Amino acid sequence: MILYREAQEIYQSNGVIRLRKKVRKLASSGSFSGSIRDGHYAVRVDWTQTKNVSENTSTITCRVYLVNDWSLSINSRNNNTMTIDGRTQNFTSPSIGSTGTHLLGTVSQKVTHGSDGGKTISMRVVFKIQATLSGTFYDSISANTSVTLDSIPRASSVTASNTELGKASLIQISRASSSFTHTLTYAFGNATGTIVSKTASTSVTWNTPLSLANQIPKAVTGTCTITCTTYNGSTNIGSKTCTLTLSVPASIKPSVSSLTVARVDGEVPASWGIYVQTKSKATLKINGATGSYGSSITSYSIIGGGYTSTESSFTTGFLNTASTITFAAVVTDSRGRTSDEKTVSITVVPYSPPSFINSTSQRCLSNGVVNEDGTYVRSVINFNFASCGGKNTASGTIHYKRTTAESWTAAGAFVSRAAVVFGGGNISTEYSVDVRYTLKDVFSSISIQEIISTAAVVMDFKRGGKGVAVGKVAEDENVFEVSEDWDVRVYGKLLKDYIQQFAKTMYPIGSIYMSVVNTNPSQFFGGTWVSWGAGRVPVGINTGDGNFNTVEKTGGSSAVTLTTNQMPSHTHTFTGNSTTTGSAGGHTHNIGRDTDGGAGSSRYTVHSNGVSGADATAPTSNAGNHTHSLTPKGTIAKTGGGASHSNLQPYIVCYMWKRTA
Repeated sequence: MILYREAQEIYQSNGVIRLRKKVRKLASSGSFSGSIRDGHYAVRVDWTQTKNVSENTSTITCRVYLVNDWSLSINSRNNNTMTIDGRTQNFTSPSIGSTGTHLLGTVSQKVTHGSDGGKTISMRVVFKIQATLSGTFYDSISANTSVTLDSIPRASSVTASNTELGKASLIQISRASSSFTHTLTYAFGNATGTIVSKTASTSVTWNTPLSLANQIPKAVTGTCTITCTTYNGSTNIGSKTCTLTLSVPASIKPSVSSLTVARVDGEVPASWGIYVQTKSKATLKINGATGSYGSSITSYSIIGGGYTSTESSFTTGFLNTASTITFAAVVTDSRGRTSDEKTVSITVVPYSPPSFINSTSQRCLSNGVVNEDGTYVRSVINFNFASCGGKNTASGTIHYKRTTAESWTAAGAFVSRAAVVFGGGNISTEYSVDVRYTLKDVFSSISIQEIISTAAVVMDFKRGGKGVAVGKVAEDENVFEVSEDWDVRVYGKLLKDYIQQFAKTMYPIGSIYMSVVNTNPSQFFGGTWVSWGAGRVPVGINTGDGNFNTVEKTGGSSAVTLTTNQMPSHTHTFTGNSTTTGSAGGHTHNIGRDTDGGAGSSRYTVHSNGVSGADATAPTSNAGNHTHSLTPKGTIAKTGGGASHSNLQPYIVCYMWKRTA
């Protein structure tokens, strides 16, 4: 049988190197011949190939014939040769005495194929005819050829489909012989294993182990190598490989066991057990953050209540919103995958500083009946305070003094919307009195002041002086006074309305008022004012910066722990000079010796037992002196505790209110 193989040949034509295709025969049998005397005497070789697949060898059998149509009479010849693939064998031919086709001999030779199963051999035959034909002596007839043998099937090829870890990959084997079996193994990272041993199937389903994800802790895909080893019986024919991509399933991601929160009470009594607006903080902690199948945690994220953090644990600033606040946490691993979100919620109860709603203070008699000539004061105070779920309490105290005096006199307490009489008959009708009402809760206090005018008269001239008063007794020199119970009309408006209207142009709704005195601005300007910006510094709006592009947006933290990425790039230099130790180590050895001959002899023999029992000892030459060169080498010890640091700018504290109505 003859097959054909296409090859390429380089040749030169007219000085130009050219490439042309040649067709080489692939054969498992064939013939070749040579002749003398114009073909009347020819030697022909018919050859066949027998393959041994397991050994990767072929046996070439050559049958040698003499074909003559002219007469010939020769005896047997024993010096004929047949050379196959470089190996020569002798064969003996029989006597020949007639024309026809004569079998001269049969020669077989085993040849080894290449690793790819291919083999090209040369063959040459020499028949020693050694005959005189028509007066001419002919020694031999020869013939030769070169053939490419039919290939022997070798290692099978293999392909495998890409898949997700934990799922199946289909492995296809293309084999050259149906008698072949195959062992499939895999290598992925440092992991290896056997998929199947000596299977006769050409299609194998491999259920990839999910545990292989441990081999790629920083990637979501990896390259796996499949090795297919081909066997013919127990003989290893060879191996071939293929690669496939294994993907980590989306379900393999880091995890968080919980997000916990702990109160930071600050001014809030621990016994309350609650979060209070603008007074409490919260410490958040991510617990049980772990990677999956070899991955490690590379980053953390906690968001909630207007705060964000990239640490596994952090403490918020003051919680400025009264509501249920939900914090959410995730972690990211070395594969870039994010965990499921863990949340925790807290309830922040409302808080605002205590404030006065309104107050009335009037002269009265001892029984509380209002009387302009009374020497007592009757007051009714209406105020608000945040109860913080029944935990907070508020108390009011009263002090008074003559307007021109410095010291105050305590006059008891007050409660909201209840009349109280004080003064003990000491509130003279001849002078005005300042009354101070102080309202205090657990966190802060606020005070307002009112003036109790003198006795009511239409007009009064200061006795012995130059003061004038309307609606009250004149108290001061060179002063025109008007009782606080009287109104003054200016430009058609009552004076107090005129002042408040003017104040509204100075402090419209949305205005911020700052003071170092804890008095609600409503006492001065009217309207409704609420405490604003507790623990925060105002910043001008900047629409081009996402941090400052919205009015009343909050952010920032009073303490920060730097991450590795936030640290400035830097190096550490570790230097040292090489040095040489001092010279040391020189020494001698004592050798025992015995004297040969009589006394005075200078011939000695080394004592066989060291120095013990020797006639004498002798030292060797001093030797062994040496030095060592030392070069410092090592690492710089770690330092630093990883704690947070203050992130506060220089500041000064004051009271701030915002007008809301």
